[in-house]
Amino acid sequence: MRSKNRYFPVIAAVAVLLITAVLGYSGSDEKKEMPVRILFNNNGGKVVFSHLVHHRDYQIACADCHHDRAGQKFKINAPEKKEAVNEQDQHSGQLACGTCHPVEFNEDFVENHIDSFPDESYCVRCHHTEFDRVNFDHDEHMSYADDDCWSCHHGRDIEPEPQKCSNCHKEKEENGIPGMREAAHESCANCHDDMFDKGLSSCNDCHIPVDMKSWSGDFSSCGNCHDKNVRNLVVPRMNAFHEQCMSCHRRLQKGPYKENDCSKCHIK
Repeated sequence: MRSKNRYFPVIAAVAVLLITAVLGYSGSDEKKEMPVRILFNNNGGKVVFSHLVHHRDYQIACADCHHDRAGQKFKINAPEKKEAVNEQDQHSGQLACGTCHPVEFNEDFVENHIDSFPDESYCVRCHHTEFDRVNFDHDEHMSYADDDCWSCHHGRDIEPEPQKCSNCHKEKEENGIPGMREAAHESCANCHDDMFDKGLSSCNDCHIPVDMKSWSGDFSSCGNCHDKNVRNLVVPRMNAFHEQCMSCHRRLQKGPYKENDCSKCHIK
C-alpha cells in the first residue's frame, strides 16, 4: 500500500505535464505570442525593432505593416523583458518582412524564395492569372466575313480547304512557321486594329481566365508571353517586371522604385 502511495505524486505530476503539453500543442495554432522586440538583419547594421510598443502603445494594426495571413490570433500579453526575436524565426499571424524582403537579393533568394510563402495562393500576387481556352465564336466570325473563309484563313494557294490553325501553327515557331500565339495575334489584328492600337490592360477580352482559387497546376513562366521583343499587346519582359514591381513600390513610396535603385533588386 505504501509503495502505491509513494509513486502517486510522480504519476500525478506526469499526468499534469501530459495534459498541459496536449493543451499547449492543440492551442498553438490558434494563438501565437506577439514578440516584444524583433531583430532585423540589415546591410547597414542590425536593428532592434520594438514590435509590441508599435502595436500596443501606438495602436498600429498588423495589416498596416504586414501582408495578410489569415487564421491565426495573437497573444498581446507578452512579457516586458525578453530577448529580441530574430525576424526570420518569429511566429506570428502575419508574414515576416524577411519573407519577401531579404537582406540581399542574391542567387539563393531568387532560387528559394517560393519556399518562404505558406501556400501557393500567394503566387498570384506576382504571377498573372492563368488562361484556359480562347473566347472565340467561329460562327459569329463567319457572318462578319460573309461566309468568305479566306478573310481569316490563308489563300487557296496555301489552304485549298480551310483547316484548323493548329495543324500548321504549333506552340512554338517551327521551320519558319510562326507559333500559334504569334499567328493568331497577327491574324486578329487585321480586323481588330482598333483594339490592338490602343492596347489592352489584360488578356481577358479574348481569353477565358482560370479560377485561381482552385488552381493546382504550375504557373506559366513570364517569358512564355513576355519575351525580349516588343509585340502587339504584350510588353517585353523587362517592362513587365518593372511595371509589376515598381508601380507597387511607387504607390507605397517604399522600397526600390527610383531610377537609381537598380542595385536594390538586381544581383551583381
